[in-house]
Amino acid sequence: MARRGNLLDDVQIRRWVAKGAAIARSDGDGLTFTLSSAGTATWVLRYRVSGVRRKEITLGNYPDLTLAAARKLARERRVDVDQGKDPAADKKVLKMRTQMAWTVRELISDYKEKKLTTPPLAEGTVYYRKWDLDKIIGPKLGSMEVRNVSPADIVHVIESSKRSWTICKRLLTSAKLLFAHACGKRLINVNPCMGIDLTALMGARPPIRKRVMLAEDELRALLKDINDIGVENGLAFRILLATCVRSIELAKARWEHIDFELGTWWVPAESVKTRTGFLVPITPTVAEWFKSLQCLSGDSPWVLPARTDRRRKRVGDTHVGKTTLWAAITRAFDRGDIDVRRFTPHDTRSTAKGHMRNMGIPNDITEIALNHALKGMEAVYDVREEIPERRQALEKWAAFIEACETGRPWNVQPIRRVA
Repeated sequence: MARRGNLLDDVQIRRWVAKGAAIARSDGDGLTFTLSSAGTATWVLRYRVSGVRRKEITLGNYPDLTLAAARKLARERRVDVDQGKDPAADKKVLKMRTQMAWTVRELISDYKEKKLTTPPLAEGTVYYRKWDLDKIIGPKLGSMEVRNVSPADIVHVIESSKRSWTICKRLLTSAKLLFAHACGKRLINVNPCMGIDLTALMGARPPIRKRVMLAEDELRALLKDINDIGVENGLAFRILLATCVRSIELAKARWEHIDFELGTWWVPAESVKTRTGFLVPITPTVAEWFKSLQCLSGDSPWVLPARTDRRRKRVGDTHVGKTTLWAAITRAFDRGDIDVRRFTPHDTRSTAKGHMRNMGIPNDITEIALNHALKGMEAVYDVREEIPERRQALEKWAAFIEACETGRPWNVQPIRRVA
């Protein structure tokens, strides 16, 4: 059958648009001008797939797409139909692919919203994942489409970061998790981080730094002038050392969780690396340090409230940052104010464990003091929150710290197990 010639002209179309009544008029061979009751004028091409199923595809809006341009575009689409193609289906595929053509920056935003949450992740994990994404990966790859990121791009990010072996290992892990999220959303089929070997980029991992146990003379030198880093920081350091908790657990401590009458401090699950809350015995010495902090914290619910306006404006009524204390100690080291071996936050725990062992405190009790998980059947059946042996051990340890601070000699008999 011969195709019908063009039936419409610009004058007619302009009149219909001006009148505003809803209409649909054919220009021949499937090209149709439609005008909705809302006044939207559209060009539609109607056709049949395999000569049976009727379909249509929107070509564009009038007057953005003129009559002449609509006829030209319709001819091109009809050629596709004659070749067995389906323009509407192709348009849907193109639209879907366009929608899924995310940039790495968009992927990072979605990943942080859906995966980097506390709980279930620990606050420290979320902090460092976000740091890797915002400071390293995002600035390097953010503008790229996710589907175009290659293993070579990941290698470039790692090598150009100029970070240590340990940090680069973390960067690679963060990148793997980010692009695993992309695989889960079917933005890509293969994770570009797969197969990347850090030892091929940076060589073998350097020897792991040995934990530091500060000796008695070092503790005496450190503690006698500890308030030089600030009264709040000095009190926080004493409490951290005496209770054997982690820095973040102390930074997030709230007054509602401290019971001076019972001599206990409850550390809730959301503050704990292992995601299990635990009870810390507060010895009389430690209680006095806490009370001194209470006088300094005012009416804040936090034991260590945020100190800077910048942090309060950014986060609201919150606690100090997890690195606040250690930043103060690092500055003191840099100034030459501290004359002992450099140590890290975790070294306070190894120092505590070592000295408690030297006092004759059994190893399993020192492990409990550090809130390390019990092993074997003991972990199953010993479900006590208040453990007298732990309190006794921490009382000895706090007394030793106080002796170091005040310059008193130390001579204590080892703790013996009760028969």
